[in-house]
Amino acid sequence: MKKGCAALLALALLCAMLPLAQAETWYCPQCGNRNEYNYCPMCGTAKPVMNNQNSGKAYTYYAHVQCVLNSRLASRTGPSTTYDEPGSFFSAGTAVTVLSRAYDQRNNIWWAQVEFTYKGLGYRVYTGVKRLNGLNLNAVPQEVEIGFCTLKNSVTGFYGPGAGYAVMSRRLPSGASCRVFGYANGSGGDYVQIECYDEGLRQYRRAWVPVGYVTGLNLY
Repeated sequence: MKKGCAALLALALLCAMLPLAQAETWYCPQCGNRNEYNYCPMCGTAKPVMNNQNSGKAYTYYAHVQCVLNSRLASRTGPSTTYDEPGSFFSAGTAVTVLSRAYDQRNNIWWAQVEFTYKGLGYRVYTGVKRLNGLNLNAVPQEVEIGFCTLKNSVTGFYGPGAGYAVMSRRLPSGASCRVFGYANGSGGDYVQIECYDEGLRQYRRAWVPVGYVTGLNLY
């Protein structure tokens, strides 16, 4: 009888431990950091998902936190006034989705990468967090540079990873050396968020381009 009770107790303990076993930690395929979250706090890489659409690829993780504007949405293509301006959108009271944050050391402020739809097209742009009511910075990941590449040819960038996003008005120059800040799966395949300097504007610009348009892509 005692042996039977002991066996049942052991089985119960084993069953109780199964959920913990399913929540195993994982190692980031980019930087090797050991993680327990659905993204790597060290480099921003999303936890690889093994399915038909994503066979373990290390896509960048983005939060999707809803925030309401307290003023008109002035924007930049990157997290500083050194980047070009897409324009201003909406007015106070409009909701946008916050994806990530980046610190502007030049101006000592935080910027947020926000996503929204405007005139039927998607946009991912940056704005100062002062325009977002009640944003908890700890709820969104901080951006980091994840690699570098070179543009094969002159190309028109998108405001997000896919053809459902607005097209930028200025082309990116052929042969430009680019820093990489995002890697995502979009409509038609994988996209990278690149940053390069526009000599004509004398400003930096971030844009999303299909990975087929870059060469020498090296993700850290």
